[in-house]
Amino acid sequence: MIDLHMHTSRCGHAEGTLEAYVAAARAAGIATIAFTDHLPLPAEILARDPHAAEYAMPEEQLDAYVADVLAVRALSAASGGPEVLLGIEADLHPGNESHVRRLLERHPLDIVLGSVHFVDGWAFDDPDRRDGYSDWDVRALWERYFDDLIAAAQTGLANVIGHADLVKKFGYVPEGDLAPLYERAASAFAAAGVVVEVNTAGLRKPCAELYPSAGFLRALRAADVHVTTGSDAHTPAEVGAGLAEAREALLAAGYDRVTIFRNRIGEEISL
Repeated sequence: MIDLHMHTSRCGHAEGTLEAYVAAARAAGIATIAFTDHLPLPAEILARDPHAAEYAMPEEQLDAYVADVLAVRALSAASGGPEVLLGIEADLHPGNESHVRRLLERHPLDIVLGSVHFVDGWAFDDPDRRDGYSDWDVRALWERYFDDLIAAAQTGLANVIGHADLVKKFGYVPEGDLAPLYERAASAFAAAGVVVEVNTAGLRKPCAELYPSAGFLRALRAADVHVTTGSDAHTPAEVGAGLAEAREALLAAGYDRVTIFRNRIGEEISL
């Protein structure tokens, strides 16, 4: 098993030491993990939303985060523990590409997850911001979110698209056929050459299902989009949570391999 999505306390909304995450992975029999904490946000997001400082590490902590991960990587390797990869989760939304590129170039990362957590500066996945849904027609919101997600893939900055239908987190799902939306995104991801994460955190949220949904996953498979897996752990207890369900969903969709990244280069391994 691989778990290529987990956070640290530096982001402001996760808890536990890196050593505790590694120990949890070892206990769960996970061969490879990646720490992918939230890349510092651009100044315009921080200025617009006073709570945004709780969503990602401050820029002045980025170097220390990298040092922490590299240190725990060495400790884990020396003790026969899981392989530890150095990653980041970058918020990719229109206009912040240069900010993200500047920060990514500072360190030799193994993997970059590209995610969309904001629409027009609104943190739609924050439970304290749920009132914002009243300002949107649900289908219009989904269309806008998928537009931004496709644009994120097309930047070339990310190896992996994270939690690709996060917009369903609180159960706001449009009526009608979503297949055209899924197929449009899958086609764009294939053209961009990005991998899509099967993220198990949705099982622990109101939507109560994996990101992406079974229908979306089938569209990804039909477009020959490669995949990887991550728990999106924000506590050591969440490390590896739901990976068995993710494996079952992948097999049902026709996948038998997942992708792992080292030095930003992908390699497929058996599921």
